[in-house]
Amino acid sequence: MSDSIQLQPTDTSTLDASTESSSHLDHANDRTNAYEYSEYTAEKNQEYLESIRRETAEKTPLVCPTESMDDLLKEYSQGSEVYQQKITKLAEKHHTIRRCRGDGSCFYRAFGFAWFERLLNSKDPTIHQNALETLTYTKNQLLPHWYEGLVYEDMYEEVEGHLKAIVEGKYDSDKLLSIFQDESISNQIVMYLRFVTTAYLKEHFNDYKPFLDCDMEMDEYCSKYVEGMDKEADHIHVLVLTRALKVPVEIAYMSGSNALDQVNFHEFYPEDEASEGVLPLKPLVLLYRPGHYDILYRNE
Repeated sequence: MSDSIQLQPTDTSTLDASTESSSHLDHANDRTNAYEYSEYTAEKNQEYLESIRRETAEKTPLVCPTESMDDLLKEYSQGSEVYQQKITKLAEKHHTIRRCRGDGSCFYRAFGFAWFERLLNSKDPTIHQNALETLTYTKNQLLPHWYEGLVYEDMYEEVEGHLKAIVEGKYDSDKLLSIFQDESISNQIVMYLRFVTTAYLKEHFNDYKPFLDCDMEMDEYCSKYVEGMDKEADHIHVLVLTRALKVPVEIAYMSGSNALDQVNFHEFYPEDEASEGVLPLKPLVLLYRPGHYDILYRNE
């Protein structure tokens, strides 16, 4: 007698539940994969845009020869009419612009060049002496504020050497430009200015902590937002560096807003000089466009 095979009835509820569970899992995997792909794509797009930005920036000298304001105006000839109006207004009192490479260090590089150039063009020995004494003081500031001497010593000597050559009349404008176009020298000057900014922030921690737009300690903030060579300067960094080096700065903020047909200037003056109403050194003049700084030359 052959064994009969009895078919058991299928538990459709279990099968449906299993199928539904599998379907949910597939959908979850699809969503995860889509999210990961989206993140991957966004990251790759950002990397691509950064590579384009770096490639474009590297075609520009670290500090350029001067150009007329007409050259700046031509840059917007096919663009924003608001910018055209503002540049035209700006050109009424400023005759020349000097561009700096947009590599994240443009503020520090523009500041450094404009400061050295101001000293180069000054014949006042008091201004020269004040600059050297202030620079010496910044070196003394760095040691107790978390820097080993070896970290900044070479940078300081680089800055001091060029500053002394300027006040002693050994440099002309062409020599100064060649120094700031030399990547090794130029970056050492920039890095020292970043260190000065960090040291001043740390020394005046209580004054500036409330203005930091993040919830972190000052050491972490400086490491993340000041000392990296690709980190752009914020409003607070501009304020701090002008006070640390006692160098007045005026910045023309040019945006695409059509609220005004002219450019607003913000003054960053050292505290002592601002309170006394006396500025022994003529203010450096910079132009800010979103994310970038250049140097302006004002009509005398």
